[in-house]
Amino acid sequence: MHAMELLKDVPVFKNLPEDVLNTLETKIQVKRLEDGEVWQASGQAPRACGIILSGQIKLCRVNRAGKEQVFAFLKAGEVYGLTVLTEPAMTYPMGAVARGTTEIAELDTAMLRDLLKREPGFTLSVLAEVSRRLRQMTDLVDQLSLKDAHNRLARWLDHWITQNQPEAGESEFMVVLPFTQSEIAAQIGTVREVVSRGFSRMEKEGILRASGKRVTVQSRKRLRQMADE
Repeated sequence: MHAMELLKDVPVFKNLPEDVLNTLETKIQVKRLEDGEVWQASGQAPRACGIILSGQIKLCRVNRAGKEQVFAFLKAGEVYGLTVLTEPAMTYPMGAVARGTTEIAELDTAMLRDLLKREPGFTLSVLAEVSRRLRQMTDLVDQLSLKDAHNRLARWLDHWITQNQPEAGESEFMVVLPFTQSEIAAQIGTVREVVSRGFSRMEKEGILRASGKRVTVQSRKRLRQMADE
């Protein structure tokens, strides 16, 4: 594993000088997690910042009734734990759990805090990433507060297509979702039965056809319209 291969393609680290990247490489510890294994528990301060190397990390919280809210899925190349660089005593209100077999490159937070003081470019990159995550959380709160579950489902699906199938146009196309209906429900703050009814409603309105994880979008325009209602 070389610093150039691991860190330079990660937006937060890519502007660091080569000698700094090589120093970071010597401090990396790679951790392998199995599906469902907790990497960081909610209510605790992250012990390290982590770069997702493979697999996914689910950021989530479970209430006393057992209902799960998923805040994000971090994929390869994304970083977790940056907020603690500016607030060392901060605890995270969500847990970080492996989705599938996952590998994470761990970096010591004290070492990265020192970099914040010495490397202005790194500081700006961290601020940009934290701001991006804040916008995501603000959007999630907005969706949960102001839109019903079917509208949230349409918005979630349209956003997923934009992020993962950018070549999809306005004509009919098919996608294979990587999530079960229960996992989608956890991301939009509802339950599986509501997601199932949402897909059924969109089928009746001619927006899409759904069969398991396979979704054929018949009208992207009408999907967006439902998402914006």
